[in-house]
Amino acid sequence: MTKMKNFESEIRQEFMQSDTKYCVYCTEPKNDKMTCCEEYHFVPFSSLYPQDQSILIQEQLDEYNKWSAAQ
Repeated sequence: MTKMKNFESEIRQEFMQSDTKYCVYCTEPKNDKMTCCEEYHFVPFSSLYPQDQSILIQEQLDEYNKWSAAQ
């Protein structure tokens, strides 16, 4: 379990250091979009609500677990 906590911490750190901006309403990455959810409100990961940060981290963990199971 400690290994997954370390991995989760690494993912959080990567997100915090990233320049990627996210829609504050649906947390989709901005990428090349000018608007999302009919708004122009994008913020870095560090400015998202903690529950939204947790969801994005869990999505990464789930993706890794799915990939890992297929190896």
